[in-house]
Amino acid sequence: MTRSDTGVHRLSELLRLPVVDEDGRELGHVNDVRLAPTGRVNGVFTELAAVALIVADRHSGSLLGYDRRADQGPWLVRVIVRALHRHAGLVRWSSVQRVDWAAGRIMVQGPLEPIEAPGPR
Repeated sequence: MTRSDTGVHRLSELLRLPVVDEDGRELGHVNDVRLAPTGRVNGVFTELAAVALIVADRHSGSLLGYDRRADQGPWLVRVIVRALHRHAGLVRWSSVQRVDWAAGRIMVQGPLEPIEAPGPR
């Protein structure tokens, strides 16, 4: 991935940025960022790295964890949240080609992957 600058940016700056594919077609906006531990510890904190972006066709807010577990929360709330986000998709961080901070957009390679909640834990 290339960067348009070398400055430090907050994770929250990724939220709501438009995501475009290699053809310049807008896929949606960043609604959430999935993180995973890197295995490195900085002081008492485990360092985290971005592993994926959750992209939706509108700014409908967070999935509230309903994308992470098939049995998350009350049935009715689960159905409503999933219906609101039915067009949301996932972009793995490895597919991010460039974050253009100046233009305020993220360029990615390939289409959105479906978000599938894993089975009950």
